[in-house]
Amino acid sequence: MKKIIVITGMTSGIGKALAEHFVNKGETVIGVSRNEKRLSDFKTYIKSKYQVDMETLTADFTSFDAMTKAINHLKLNYSKGIDVLINNAAIVPKKKKYTEDGFESQYQVNHLAVAYFTLELLDLIKLKKGYVVTTGSDAHARAKFDPDDIESTARYHPFRSYCRTKLYNLMFNLALRRKYQNSHLHFYTVHPGRVKTEIGTKDTSLLYKLFWKFFTRNGFKPEETIGTYDFLVYQKNHPAAYFYLRKAHNYLLIADREDYQDILYEKTLKDLKPWL
Repeated sequence: MKKIIVITGMTSGIGKALAEHFVNKGETVIGVSRNEKRLSDFKTYIKSKYQVDMETLTADFTSFDAMTKAINHLKLNYSKGIDVLINNAAIVPKKKKYTEDGFESQYQVNHLAVAYFTLELLDLIKLKKGYVVTTGSDAHARAKFDPDDIESTARYHPFRSYCRTKLYNLMFNLALRRKYQNSHLHFYTVHPGRVKTEIGTKDTSLLYKLFWKFFTRNGFKPEETIGTYDFLVYQKNHPAAYFYLRKAHNYLLIADREDYQDILYEKTLKDLKPWL
């Protein structure tokens, strides 16, 4: 039976590579992205190469209203369940800015949006005893957890904020593993490695673009990261929480602190309350 796989951040980098990979394996893929033209172009490409009408949904993760429309569509059209949610969308803007919903943009896109999509689709994923796989990063090891500045707006720096949101991705999944440990749900976080993607070249300075290209020049191609995600989608309930190159991977021990996980979880629910 075909798996139903929802992938966010689908029109470039890892998300795009994952979408084509799972389409090629015969799965039903629903791609979510903010860029309508890129979605249309990729859908046309998939149709011409694989003769598959892949479904795509436009949702800008800087807007919870836009995300709600996509989520409601999934609830209406996939009421029998979703097998896998791959949370892959992320940004690294050059300066501190706020979304229309009032949150610092990295905090919203990289963490709150991931939490919102996950929490809203949990009932559908539970129907299939399914998987939530979130793209994290070993950059989380450079982060500190500050209960008084979870949104990371004090002394803002784009990379510092990115590191914190990657820590939050891991901590939130660890919190969900605890809270739903008896519910046949599975939560994993993936460190894809240093990857040649566009994430560090969007909405930034020329200097930072050059730095990012230099930093990733010897990195993996997006399609070379697929193996870990494929392993998690098709394996049976691996006990580990964090993965790199298809194997369990060490992470910052602070992420295991249940008191910090609970602080982040409650803050997340409070911030998302108007939309949950």
